[in-house]
Amino acid sequence: MTPTPLMNLSRSDQINQLTGGYGHIALDLVAEGWFPYLLVLKFHHLGGRRNTVIAQMHREAERAHRWLCERVWRNASAPSRRPWTPRWILAPDYPVAKGTKVSARSALRDLVPNDGLHLQGLAVMPPGGRLREPLNEHLGPSGARYCPRGGPLLSLTATPITSDLGYVHTYNFKALMRGRASFDDILMLPRSSTELDSKPRPAEDPWRHPVLVRERPRSQT
Repeated sequence: MTPTPLMNLSRSDQINQLTGGYGHIALDLVAEGWFPYLLVLKFHHLGGRRNTVIAQMHREAERAHRWLCERVWRNASAPSRRPWTPRWILAPDYPVAKGTKVSARSALRDLVPNDGLHLQGLAVMPPGGRLREPLNEHLGPSGARYCPRGGPLLSLTATPITSDLGYVHTYNFKALMRGRASFDDILMLPRSSTELDSKPRPAEDPWRHPVLVRERPRSQT
């Protein structure tokens, strides 16, 4: 059956299709032996309008991703390495204050850089490569080695995902679902999806939360 063009769908259906499409990228890679993590990027205060702030965050995420690729593979930009490049699927995110009064939330925003806006999503790491430790151990508690002094990036952390990858991925898109983010705010790294064959494919309707099942990693050196 031919997928319905996104422009002909409602916003909720568009979100369902895009979220599911990106989710299938991660699920397919994990089925091939890749390793999933919840990735969180927090930033120092960034000036300007929201779209300018998001652009700065995207640039910093690209820089950090590029540095990571160089640690995972020697000659990371070589064509033979491109299919094995770590994948990041990031979306804007805001802290959720449950059971907090409006006045308290407003006071909290005054103390948190960028009103709490940060990037959050999946990092899927390939098997093999030069990075022998898990991503969370490599980054450490704050990812300081990826956060140059005086730069915009405050911290970069990773948490292994051991179950319910689909739910975690969908939850990362909650700002998009709540109308606090746009489709252009979503960042897939590396950007060159055509070269890496990682363009989101249409999701199953409806997008469900598959249970994460690990398989034996396939070695690639």
